[in-house]
Amino acid sequence: MYKAVQKLKSPNLSEVVRDELIRLITQGILQPGTRLNEVHLAEQLGVSRGPVREAARELEGLGLTTSRPRLGFYVADFTDAEIVELYEVSPWIHQALVHDFMTYSDAETCGAILRDVDSIATSSVPDFSETLLQFRQRMLDHVHNRYLAEQALSLYRRFYIVAALVRAEDGARRMKRIIETQRFFWTALAERDPSKAIEIMQADSRYWLQDIPPRFSHADDPRKGRT
Repeated sequence: MYKAVQKLKSPNLSEVVRDELIRLITQGILQPGTRLNEVHLAEQLGVSRGPVREAARELEGLGLTTSRPRLGFYVADFTDAEIVELYEVSPWIHQALVHDFMTYSDAETCGAILRDVDSIATSSVPDFSETLLQFRQRMLDHVHNRYLAEQALSLYRRFYIVAALVRAEDGARRMKRIIETQRFFWTALAERDPSKAIEIMQADSRYWLQDIPPRFSHADDPRKGRT
């Protein structure tokens, strides 16, 4: 049923299944509104139903799945209002990250993260989204406050899903802007200028609040033109 799925082996299968489900959603194999068939997924992934169920519950906590009594879990279908909430909370998360890096990290660490921006692929929107998430995960390894890191990762995973669902006719423009913003942000932190770093992310959130939510309007079929 899910031909792109590979057999999984890990001491913590629920986490690996969770990441695989996220990948399947972003690649469009599991569409918004699709019911997660635990039996089929467990068979295709080579695991028992338990890790699949645990992963689905964790994704529900992240807002990526929803549960229905006696019916199981379904892939969430984002609305424009939900996207607005993501971009409204983003400046607060980044302000906290700026404080953490200014307090517990040095310019050399921030400079290394700045250089790591080059690892973000731009060959395609799916590759870009995946490598951007990987970049952000590596960045969060340097965060001192682990609760903050968890909240930021939850936000970034939602952005990962959103990027896969956005209409893609201007993907190159979006990729260029995101990479430029990352460069400006980490340059400011490497130069120990927290006010500038916060201003950059606030302006970025304002921009995406104007750009992204209208793409999720349900006035027509929201799946048309998505990546």
